[in-house]
Amino acid sequence: MVASAVESCRPLIDSAGHRLTVSIPAEPLVLDADPTRLVQILVNLLDNAARYTQPEGSIGLGAAREAGDVVFRVKDNGIGIPNDMLPRVFETFTQVGRSRDGTQHGLGIGLSLVKTLVQLHGGSVEASSAGPGRGSELIVRLPLPETASR
Repeated sequence: MVASAVESCRPLIDSAGHRLTVSIPAEPLVLDADPTRLVQILVNLLDNAARYTQPEGSIGLGAAREAGDVVFRVKDNGIGIPNDMLPRVFETFTQVGRSRDGTQHGLGIGLSLVKTLVQLHGGSVEASSAGPGRGSELIVRLPLPETASR
């Protein structure tokens, strides 16, 4: 799943000269989830990171087991998110700023879709940023099968 998402975003990441670091555990992380939708979630997060990070920037994708969840983290050193926008980044049609090439990309539905898909899987998503010009991190938490029904 992680490999599929990375493969989908690789052309955009490579064209900008970004350094992508992927950190996943050796043992598989098993989720009771729709793999197509999970790839869609990760592709949206990686796509945003690539578009809103200056050329030759850094993007990290991590997956780990934390308590009763599988946690995915996408972190970049891109344009960042102003504090006043953090509560709104998952609202439909919300766009924080211009992408690395100075243009407005998309319709502002990518992160809204991420939130919807994550919630349909019983999970949560959050965004954090130290502010404009300081990158951002998006964290998706999905319950492991043994905790999903609790």
